[in-house]
Parts: sequence; C-alpha cells; structure tokens
Amino acid sequence: MQALTQSACFGKTLPVSGARARKSVNTTVVASGAKKIDISKQGLNSIENETVKLNLMGKSKTMESKGWVDPQGRKGKGYGVYRFANKYGANVDGYSPIYTPDTWSESGDSYKLGTKGLLAWAGLIVVLLGVGVNLVVSTSAIGQ
Repeated sequence: MQALTQSACFGKTLPVSGARARKSVNTTVVASGAKKIDISKQGLNSIENETVKLNLMGKSKTMESKGWVDPQGRKGKGYGVYRFANKYGANVDGYSPIYTPDTWSESGDSYKLGTKGLLAWAGLIVVLLGVGVNLVVSTSAIGQ
C-alpha cells in the first residue's frame, strides 16, 4: 500500500512570480451631523409608572451609578444602558420608542362611526346580501 503524500491529496503547488503586496484598507469611521435628541419630546411624558417610563427611554438609575454588579458578577462603570446617552441624548429606544402615548390622538380611545361609516357598512351588507341571493337563485330551480 502506498503512503499518501501532500501533493497527492492537494495537487501540485504553483510557482508565484512577482512580489505579493498587501494593500492597506482605511478603516476610519467618520460620523458627522449627529444631533443631541431631546428625550422629553418623544411622547413618553404621560406614562405614570416611572420604571416603565425609564425602560422605554432606555435608561436605568442603577446602571448610571458606579459600582453596581450585573448577574455575572462584573462591576458596572457608571455609563448607564448606553454609553453615549449623555452625548447624544438617548439610545435607540429614545430615538424611536415603541410606545408613545403622548403622540396618540385624543379620540383614539373610542370609535365613532359617523354617517360615512354607517353608509359604508350598509353598502357592504347590501352587496353581501345581493351576492348571497344571486348564488341561491343561480344554483336552484327558482331561476329557471
């Protein structure tokens, strides 16, 4: 039995001519135009529960103080939930919160149909009844 060699498994090596040069890639990140956001204008002021309000804003009173310990035992550094919250005003939860009751309509709690809504429902019922009568008549001996 013949022993396998590297060239038998991977093929022959090819000679490379010329110098191999690595090009350096510029990895500098440039961000400009970031404005500080006013978290009080994001529609969260009417929330009465302080814990829920801070959670939706992406803030934590505990994490903003130095010396807090997370569940893994690591000590916090006092940056808060988002390190640059003081610089930019908020984290992603503050820029686009998922629950903003201050920006909702006052009439959003109740549904008022009005005359246009009643006409739309009446038209829908008439169309459905017409289709139903048409199906009954076309599939029975009544229409013949």
